[in-house]
This record gives sequence, structure tokens and C-alpha cells, in this order.
Amino acid sequence: MEEKLLKEQKRTNELLEKIITQNKDPNELLTVEQVHEEFDIGINMVRKMFKDPELAVQRYTTPFKVVRQVLNEYMSKEHNYLSEKK
Repeated sequence: MEEKLLKEQKRTNELLEKIITQNKDPNELLTVEQVHEEFDIGINMVRKMFKDPELAVQRYTTPFKVVRQVLNEYMSKEHNYLSEKK
């Protein structure tokens, strides 16, 4: 029963994500500030994400930027450091 609920919850989350991002250009470049404001993530956490080598950040631009689609893929995976308390 729990497994069925988890699958349904995952499907619901995926549909919500599609609705939220459907009107957004997947190739749009986002800065740290834009990610902070749009996704309501703390500015220090966003900076930490931009330093993660797993996130393909365009470092040749100022300010650094990341493609929306790449960011969405990155955020869909679990990253232990995001939940660490220091």
C-alpha cells in the first residue's frame, strides 16, 4: 500500500513540476539571484549549488549562469550536502 502511495505522490510531483515549468524556456540562462528568487532557495544554498561540480554552470559569464533545464535535472536528484547542517 505504501509503495502505491509513493508512486502516486511521485507522479503528482512530476505533473506539478511540468505545470510550473511549462511556460518557462528550458534554455533560459539563470543567475544565482534568479534561482534564489524563483525557487525560493536561500542565497547561500544557491551559491553552494553553483559551486557543485555536478551542476554545469557557465563560469565564463559574469555573473555565472546555469541553463534552466540543467538546473531542473540537477534539482531532481538527491544531493546530500543540500540537507547537511553545519
